[in-house]
Amino acid sequence: MMTIKKFGVFVCLVCLVPALHGQQFNSVSLEHEAYRIINNAALRGIIRVPPAAKPWPERIVVRLLGEILAAPELRSPAERDVVSDLLDQFNRKAGIDLNRGAYYQEHSLPGDSYYSLDTGISWESHLNLSSMPSALGTTNIGTVYLDGDLGRRLSWNFTIRGGVFYISRDYLGERPNPPYLDPKGGVSGVDGVVNPDDPNDPDRAPSPVYALPAYFPYSFSKSWEAAVFKPSSLNSYDNWPDSIAFGYEIISEINTSLVQDRVLFRFGRMRRDWGTEETGTSLVMNGQARPFLALEGTILPLDWVVFSFLTGVPEYQKGINQWSDADPFQNLFSLAMLEFNILRYAHFDFGSATIWPKRFDLGYLFPVNSNFFYQNNIGDFDNLSLFATLEGRWPGIGKIWISGYLDEANFLHDDFLSLDREMYAIQGGGSIGFPWLPFGTVTLRYTKVEPYCYTHEYTETPWNRVLIDTAYVNNGESLGYYLPPNSDELLLRLESLFLPGTRAYLQYQFIRHGVEYGHGRVDGSSLTDKIIKDDNTRKYFLRDGVYEWNNVIRAGAIYSLRGFKIPVSLYAEAGLVLTQFSEADVDYDSGTTTDRGNGAYSFLPKDDADYRSGLRFIFSLGFKVF
Repeated sequence: MMTIKKFGVFVCLVCLVPALHGQQFNSVSLEHEAYRIINNAALRGIIRVPPAAKPWPERIVVRLLGEILAAPELRSPAERDVVSDLLDQFNRKAGIDLNRGAYYQEHSLPGDSYYSLDTGISWESHLNLSSMPSALGTTNIGTVYLDGDLGRRLSWNFTIRGGVFYISRDYLGERPNPPYLDPKGGVSGVDGVVNPDDPNDPDRAPSPVYALPAYFPYSFSKSWEAAVFKPSSLNSYDNWPDSIAFGYEIISEINTSLVQDRVLFRFGRMRRDWGTEETGTSLVMNGQARPFLALEGTILPLDWVVFSFLTGVPEYQKGINQWSDADPFQNLFSLAMLEFNILRYAHFDFGSATIWPKRFDLGYLFPVNSNFFYQNNIGDFDNLSLFATLEGRWPGIGKIWISGYLDEANFLHDDFLSLDREMYAIQGGGSIGFPWLPFGTVTLRYTKVEPYCYTHEYTETPWNRVLIDTAYVNNGESLGYYLPPNSDELLLRLESLFLPGTRAYLQYQFIRHGVEYGHGRVDGSSLTDKIIKDDNTRKYFLRDGVYEWNNVIRAGAIYSLRGFKIPVSLYAEAGLVLTQFSEADVDYDSGTTTDRGNGAYSFLPKDDADYRSGLRFIFSLGFKVF
């Protein structure tokens, strides 16, 4: 009689054979369910911890799913069905495939080589509604892709997405603009006269601050490029679809693999997530960040050692004037990470990231070089950050981890934790696998992003005519964690894939953030804030202004009809957001207004014209064809 293990290997091989060809090195989108399955399997010790740099090539994803299906620990029939269904999604048949909305063709070449072509379409629509205030958001996106293999070691992809958007915003107040840039270099002065034709005029009105009431706090990321286009002015740029607007997005890549998939290279533009946790958890390269073009690679010299590197071009957000908008954002971005996986019990990674003004400089492009030492060798022109994660695992039970991201620091100060100029983010958490729920996981994590983290003062360089904004941002959004500076978050999440194609989740978040607008504004709470150069300026979380407190409960499910040979996925989510504001009532023992760390204090509720507390209900519906 065939054992469970042999049966798993047999099924795995049957599933893998048809998928050996066909875009085997192109990346799998971070939204794919395969990432959650692989993460859960690594959590339970079923497979080794895969490389932290995502997205992974399709070939790697298929191999990992095959290892999971063949593992004797995977005894649940429901879990086997889930993995088998995911593997089947990577199978391609020649000709038109109505289940994928695609056409595939493969041609053999002399010398045991081949080339292939795969093209297809898809459509997805999402509708978000909220009450108090009533708001609406909708994204409707069509996708056309063209990709293929050129031989057995090179894959390519070109994807264009375009659609119609409308997302209402709620005006909150105004944020003072940072110092503007003088075309001759330096920071502009204030003369009290507003020049309406000069977007860099320092006397220009402060920037408006908006909320997106139809979306859960800090959950929205743009699905269009730097600008959208409205029917009334298709030849001009607009940065938000507050009326019906059109937008597009291009995702493309060229990939190759060497030395039996131990050396992987990619040149492409896409979203990325670097970390061993769930997508969207990373402090250094988060899956919610906007895509950008980069040259990257992953090398596995040993089974338990992984080295990943990347150099790319962050993008800027177009607004009133594309010339002045582009001036301060002429940057490149380099990232390198080294990982160690000790069997299935421990993981440790560390590395450095650098935002550097554009110039012909090979140092950051050379992956074997250290960004940390190189930045100091050439002079302090660039925004260097360090990061690390330590993770302990108990196979079959779960894991705990702690991560840190250090943006800028001066270790000569005695009181490191309380100074504004010490900019960092920390995270700690744990996950437990529940095998009695198909791929069930419970995660608890706490994240704190300090004031001014991911921001940076303007940088003066010999090779630029203006000062450069070297903040850790891309297209107006953070490259790191999705929370803005001066925030913290406690998150509890339960999710499971109950059946093939069915995922459900329940989540609670408690988020606090210093407001960016109004009379209670807290400096260092926005990505546009610039660090105060006074090394003695201190931070007092929750005590130095008005803070927004959000309690968020949300539940949702995604259901695929592929089991019925219908290429449609349905999505639904509902939840509550309770928003409150506080202001510290401080009794200053010293009698000064700067020594906020002393004395007794309490939190007073804040509810006025500037800061409106309330409870709102959010409901989302969506579908995807193909």
